[in-house]
Amino acid sequence: MKQLIQIKEVRKEFLLEKGEKVSALDGINMDIYDKEFICLLGPSGCGKSTLLRILAGLETATEGYVFYNGEPISAPSRDRGMVFQEYSLLPWRTIAENIALGPEFKGISRTERKKIALDYLSRVGLEKFADAKPHELSGGMRQRAAIARALANNPEVLLMDEPFGALDAHTRVLLQIELLKIWEQNKKTVVFVTHSVDEAIFLADRVIVMTSHPGRVLKSINVEFARPRSRFAEGYGKMMEEIFNLLEK
Repeated sequence: MKQLIQIKEVRKEFLLEKGEKVSALDGINMDIYDKEFICLLGPSGCGKSTLLRILAGLETATEGYVFYNGEPISAPSRDRGMVFQEYSLLPWRTIAENIALGPEFKGISRTERKKIALDYLSRVGLEKFADAKPHELSGGMRQRAAIARALANNPEVLLMDEPFGALDAHTRVLLQIELLKIWEQNKKTVVFVTHSVDEAIFLADRVIVMTSHPGRVLKSINVEFARPRSRFAEGYGKMMEEIFNLLEK
């Protein structure tokens, strides 16, 4: 399997207003492979989102190195799409126009980018809402639109920062299933940040369990349940117990 991302001895410190240094990440080592679905799991403040932002090129490591396809990550790139917990859709644009934003920046013609937008809207079940504004959609629908917008850039890697964290439990489960359907179609490499043990096991090929502040890799766990995955599969509950025990320690 192709090694896509290498993280070597990454440390990240933040400087507070009074000059005090706070360590968010401490000695992170990790390899991520092509078409792999990774979940970063850990308590609040363990640096999961900070690590994701470093992978996106939105933050720089204080020490250590991060490589993408053998090249150091130093800035954002269209090869790495980001989906935030907040929907971050432009309120004055229609949903289709939001999805077409990336292709528009690439200089793709209006006709072609409309075709791209409608294609990805259909993949997330929003083709009937192409002309709606973001405020006219539910939270779950806006998050689906945000995922479609990231995919419309055709990135090799999809970085997702707790994209379902603000949703109700029912909508969250439905979008987990939708995300896996989209992933099966596109087979992007996904790095997904979550607080939910259940969500991590349901989605991931591999769960990276992180320690509390400062963040370190506690354990990498391969999730080998067959897809489509059932929460009632034999061993599912045992894996949840194992991870909860790790987090408690």
